[in-house]
Amino acid sequence: MENRDLLLTKLRPDIKIDTERSTVLEVFQSVTLRPILKIQNHLLLALFSAHLNDNKINIGLLKDEKKEELIHTLLKKDMAIKNVLIGTIVGFFTEKESLFYFSDKRAINKRIVELLIKRISDQKNVL
Repeated sequence: MENRDLLLTKLRPDIKIDTERSTVLEVFQSVTLRPILKIQNHLLLALFSAHLNDNKINIGLLKDEKKEELIHTLLKKDMAIKNVLIGTIVGFFTEKESLFYFSDKRAINKRIVELLIKRISDQKNVL
């Protein structure tokens, strides 16, 4: 497992964030979640776009405000896409990160969803 953990952490981009006065969850978000979301960005957008297509949702016809509302609603309430995207992130956790994740899964999932909403909304025009 060590080899996998080392490979996973080497793949992650280095994101410089001051975590000196941060809580444990904030550090996890900065050190683990943000780099994984960054490296998985293309896949996350592709999966979200495929979900839109599968459900015959034409986001291109919507105004920016409505696009953001739709993204927010889908990521908060559509368990199918929500779970797929969370799984795409969790699959990149090291063994230690996985143990931490399962110790506070609910709070971390909430953070993941908020990061996904922001990331996908910021790139809504490429969907």
